[in-house]
Order: sequence, then structure tokens, then C-alpha cells
Amino acid sequence: MLNIEVIAIIPARGGSKGIPRKNLRPVAGRPMIYYSIAACIASKAIDVVVVSTDDDEIAVMAERFGAEVLMRDTNLADDKVPLDPVIANVVSAYEKLNDRTFNYVVTVQPTSPLVTPDDIDLVINKLINDGSDTAQTVVDDRHLCWTMNDDIAKPTYEARVNRQMLPVNFRETGAVISCTRQQLKTGSRIGNKVSLVEVPQIRSFDIDTFADLYLCDALLTRKRVVFTVKGFAEVGLGHAFRTVMLANELVKYDIVFICENENDLAINYIRSHNYNVVTCENGQLLKEVLYHQPDLIINDILSTDKLYIDTLKSNNIKVVNFEDMGSGSLSADIVINALYPHQVASDNVLVGEKYFCVRDEFLYADVKTFNETVSKVLLTFGGVDEGNLSQRVYSIIKDYCKSNNIYITLVLGPGYPHFKQLEESIISAGSGTIELIKATKRISDIMNNSDLAITSGGRTVLELASLLTPTIVICQNHRETTHTFASDKNGVTNLGFCKEISDETILLSFINLVENKSLRLDARKKMQLLQLTQGKKRVISIINSLLNE
Repeated sequence: MLNIEVIAIIPARGGSKGIPRKNLRPVAGRPMIYYSIAACIASKAIDVVVVSTDDDEIAVMAERFGAEVLMRDTNLADDKVPLDPVIANVVSAYEKLNDRTFNYVVTVQPTSPLVTPDDIDLVINKLINDGSDTAQTVVDDRHLCWTMNDDIAKPTYEARVNRQMLPVNFRETGAVISCTRQQLKTGSRIGNKVSLVEVPQIRSFDIDTFADLYLCDALLTRKRVVFTVKGFAEVGLGHAFRTVMLANELVKYDIVFICENENDLAINYIRSHNYNVVTCENGQLLKEVLYHQPDLIINDILSTDKLYIDTLKSNNIKVVNFEDMGSGSLSADIVINALYPHQVASDNVLVGEKYFCVRDEFLYADVKTFNETVSKVLLTFGGVDEGNLSQRVYSIIKDYCKSNNIYITLVLGPGYPHFKQLEESIISAGSGTIELIKATKRISDIMNNSDLAITSGGRTVLELASLLTPTIVICQNHRETTHTFASDKNGVTNLGFCKEISDETILLSFINLVENKSLRLDARKKMQLLQLTQGKKRVISIINSLLNE
């Protein structure tokens, strides 16, 4: 910074009652004080890093980690002495010893090892740019709180509402406090004009107990898993559904989602589940992945090329690919392919429905008993329905269903582009035997309550099979025609590629399944023999094993 001098002070006493020798306790393999020193040294805004201590062992370690050290006067080393006079004393002493004057002073606590150089720079820049006396890190700490007044419990809130609706209430983390040199001369680092820098809860850690120490160690040593995901109109949302489901299971890892900009549907879906998504220009996926330095990557982007996977492997990244039929599948650590059983299995290629990841809503559903007659039919064709099979199949079967008192439930995905036209055609038909649902989160209930389903040839087929729902499949594209799970062997009637089958074929196949009770019963029996409930557990076990190698 031009004509601006910033000094960082890290106060580190040797005595600690809660955790003995706290500042030198190993955290993720290094003494705790290492992390604050490293963050200050890496800061772009700090010119000098000084550790203030009364302990020779801390002094030695601080110097080895790159900080300068000033030994603290004994009258300032007592745990009853507040921090402000300590910081003021250190700055004055350093200025006098080095004939140097500082404009700004930043205090970084050694007991906050998760603070980053960027956090420190944000605080210093906020102080300077706002022209404040003080700037410090805070976290949003809105809660329903109480206090005591004359031995009577009193709420501090006015209205009992959800936490997010409470007035903003920031709590000091204590991790980073910066102030002007002039403010420090008043005897306090906190002036009249204070700027606040909100940091994530996870980086507000202040180690005060052994439980804090354990949790912080776990956070610093956790491994990073990156998901790369496809999801746009032509591809649909199946990849996004699966990766979010897996991310929910991998809670002990640092999860990062990365999508190229074209994957708008996947980006929106993942964000709707409260995961951050890093986006990059199309063609820049590899560069973005390498920047985040994952321990393991899960590619749910269909086929990959060998150069992409080899580059990941050369950077010591474990690689798991889903449904990868490209040259990259030969180099990946594991390829999981539940939908393409004809892919040749090998040590690294795991094929078949036993690796299909059924979502929890299906795992815990009570499968309903078999109905002698069909009264409810489900139509659902994926998140996008690229061939608009919703409109076509509804138009084909609606008259038969109306005549036979069969109720149609038509579920549309979040990326379906023809909702208005379809809704208008249903209204104009004047049929009261249909329910139109868009982007439901209770699809398992709807499937389970249906006596029969018509769907496209993706993952939905296996979900329906897990609930023993007799199913007709109409493939949206040629890729779906290779999903050989959708076959009579597994209780599924597969009509093939939508552009190669007539409306009459669809209607006759539907009528045949509706009116043939033994055919539907046989489909259920075949589905009961499938291994669909343990797939997710198998996949998670594989991922954990790779990360623990």
C-alpha cells in the first residue's frame, strides 16, 4: 500500500487455564500459532508481523514460522490484563526500536486458526476505505435470547419469530480487529466509527475448549471433494439430482460444486439446495478444478476424454466418474455405471443396477399393495422433457382414461418449457381426470400411489422399479435406448425411441398393461428381485475408501 504502513500483532501468552499450552497445541499437525502467523505473512496489506509473548518456547516457534517477536513485560502478562494496553505497548515498543511509524494496527488472535489472509485484507481495506476508527470480523448471531432482570427472565426480542426474521445481531469473533494508530493512542482499539466485516460461521472459530480444539482439527484436516455437473435443456437434471444426493451424504468433507456456464439448469438446482456453485466459462472446467485442489473429484458430466482425466491424476486427484463412456473412463479410478450394463466391467468400471443411487424418499417409502384394477396413472418425462412427451402421451391416452375413470397425474420437471401450452390444452379438453404438477419434491409419494407409469428411459425407471410400479418406457433420445435396465427382464415395457413409434403403438401398449392384471403382477414380481436399495450405500463406501487410501 502506497505510504501506508500496517503492523500485525499476534498476542500469545504462555499461560492458558482452559487448554494448557494452548498456543502451541498441535492442530492438524502444526502448533496452533502457526496458522495466524502464516495468514498474516500471506496478507497483501500487512508490512510487519509481530508476536507478543511472555513465553520463550512460543517466541522460538514464532520466529521459525517467520514472525518477529517482542517479549511482553511481566506486568502485562497476567490473564486479568485486557488486550488494548498490551497491543498499545507492543506497537510503541516496536516503533521505538525500529524508528518506524505505522498508520494502522491489526490484531489477529492465534486461537482463530481458520482465519484466512483474505479475511485480514478485507478488514484492513474496510478500515481504510470507510475512513473508520476500527474494523473487525463479526458473525451474524441472530437467536432468541433471554436476560435476567431482578431475578426475572426477560426476552431480549420483541416478537418470537424464526431466527432469519429477527433483527440483525452481529457478534464479534475477536479473530481480527484493526484500528488506526491514532485510535490506539486513546487507549482503546474500538473507536466511535466502527466498520464490520461479516465472515462465515466456520471461520469464526475461537478455540477455548478441548471440544473447540477437536472440531477445528477436523475442519483443517478434512479433505475436499469437487463435483463437476452437467445440466441443461438437452441433458436434463438427472446429474444434478444425483450429485446433490451424494453431497448430502459426504458431510465430513469440504464440498465444492463446479459447473461450466452452459449448465444453467444444474446450477440453479444445486443452488436451490443451499450449495455454493463455482461457475466457469465453457471449456475452462479443468483449469477451475485444478485451482480448487481437490483430493477427489466426482465427474457427473457423461463422457470424458483421456487428457482431462490424466491431468487430474497427475495432480494426485482421485477420480470417480458416472456414466462415462469416453476415453477418460480408462484412466479414472472408478467409473460407476448403473444405466449402461453393456459397458464392459473391469477393476475400475462398476456396472449394473446394484450401483444405482436411490434417493432417501424412495428408500423409506412403504410400497403399496397391488391393485386389481388401474385407477391412477402417472406420466413423467424428466426434468426437461426434450421431446415434449408429456403433451404427446397425454393427448394419446386422455380419452381412454376418461372413459375408464382412470385419473392421470402429469408431473413436469423444473426445466419443462411448454407448461403454458400444455395447461391450455388440458383446460380446453375439459377433462376433470388429470392433475398437473410442476417440479414436485414428493415424487415418490406420487409414484407409490400410481398403479402404472409412463416415463422416459432415464433414472426415473429405476426409481419406479424400487416402488414396484409397472412402467412403460418411451426413450427421449438414442442414448436412452442404450439403458438396457428398461427391459422386460426387469418388469419394464420398453417401446423404444419416441420418433420411431406410432401413437397407436403407445395407446395399445398402455391399454394392454391396464387391462392385463397378470402382466402388471408379473412386472411387480420381477422388480421385487432387483437390488436397488443398497446402491447409494455401496457408492458412498467406494468414495470413502478412495479418500482414505
